[in-house]
Amino acid sequence: MGNIALIAAAGSGSRMKMSTKKQYLEIAGQPMLARTVLLFQKNKKIDDIYIITPPEDISLCQKVVSQWCGQRKIKGIISGGKTRFESVYNGITQIKLEEKDKVLIHDGARPFVSQSLIDAIVDKLYQQDVCGVIPGISVKDTIKKVNGDNIVGTPPRDQLIAAQTPQGFCAQTLKDLYIKADKDNLQGLTDDSSLLEHYKYPVYYIIGEEKNFKVTTPQDLQIAQLQVKEGTK
Repeated sequence: MGNIALIAAAGSGSRMKMSTKKQYLEIAGQPMLARTVLLFQKNKKIDDIYIITPPEDISLCQKVVSQWCGQRKIKGIISGGKTRFESVYNGITQIKLEEKDKVLIHDGARPFVSQSLIDAIVDKLYQQDVCGVIPGISVKDTIKKVNGDNIVGTPPRDQLIAAQTPQGFCAQTLKDLYIKADKDNLQGLTDDSSLLEHYKYPVYYIIGEEKNFKVTTPQDLQIAQLQVKEGTK
């Protein structure tokens, strides 16, 4: 029985509008992906780490991991697909799993997740009848549902959270559902917990962290640089 971290770093980073893919951009002189992986290497509850990256970036990923992280806990680098669904499908189906393994799927572009949040996700998974848990933070803005350019609804804000990662699951259940979803052509689902929701599995949530944001735009990268700078003071 083990706890596996699956780091999804196969995105194109098109919104960053830079020639270098965002997971390899540097934050305070360190590649973002390396910063993320090191957080899971440091965590005492995580046993193994796998990284998913585009096939054309495997050699670059290996170089970054070797230079910054070494091989401790890192068991493999897996070729991703064209979509997040394909990438995580590739990852979860290629890992050799035991019945009681747990898996945490985390965005490679979230380089500020705390040790306590990783611990909390793992601990929740070991509670009775819990097979899926995600972190989330309260939504600050009023959210509107639209159809084209028409406003068609305003969901109650107290019923909404912004989902984060790492999202934790019973590994074999998640693998089985990914295989089923692939057969059912459900590849448009936007995150891993949506898979459990679709097939009527309960998903729990715990309070996430404001600092655990996803670096997506140039503005996010600037905030990330400042966050590291402030953290070193």
